[in-house]
Amino acid sequence: LLNHLLHGRFIARMGAQVVELGPVNATIHKINECVNAADLQLLARMYQRIMEQLVA
Repeated sequence: LLNHLLHGRFIARMGAQVVELGPVNATIHKINECVNAADLQLLARMYQRIMEQLVA
C-alpha cells in the first residue's frame, strides 16, 4: 500500500502539486520491463541536480 501512496498520481488527487521523474517506455510496469541504460544515466543526473538544488 505504501508503494502506491508514493506515486504522484495518487498524491495529486489530494490536491498537492507533484512532479514525477522516471523513465518512460512501452514496457513500463509490464512483463519483461526494460529501459534504455542511457535514459537511466540521464535520470540519475536529473535526480542529482535536483538534490544539489534542494540542499544548497
